[in-house]
Amino acid sequence: MSLTASLTIEPSEADAPEAFVARFRLVNQGDDVVGINLAVLSSPSLAFEITDAAGEPVLLPPPPVPPESPPIEPLEAAEETTAEFAGFLPSWTEPGTYRARSRYVAGSAEPIYSDWVEFTLSPGRQ
Repeated sequence: MSLTASLTIEPSEADAPEAFVARFRLVNQGDDVVGINLAVLSSPSLAFEITDAAGEPVLLPPPPVPPESPPIEPLEAAEETTAEFAGFLPSWTEPGTYRARSRYVAGSAEPIYSDWVEFTLSPGRQ
């Protein structure tokens, strides 16, 4: 599979967990059509890894129950698909600096990860 993943989080600093928006992008850099399992892109807990400043994982709410038959979308060569997650950070998250990366796992294939992105939840109106 010749997919690449990238992640952006905006803003890079906010005083409320719900202010953050993450955009996960998958690009087919190969010559063949690739089937993308959209269920994997349906929930932050499936699409992201988040760690705190100490490297400890941030636990996210569980994903929805998957459909009986996974929704597969063809991704042509040089095409991309994106998933946007507004307010992906749980409301109980403590202020601090965090790192996140996107993760796409398709069946038994090796996961595809983006680079880590750092963002800060400032003390505020929590």
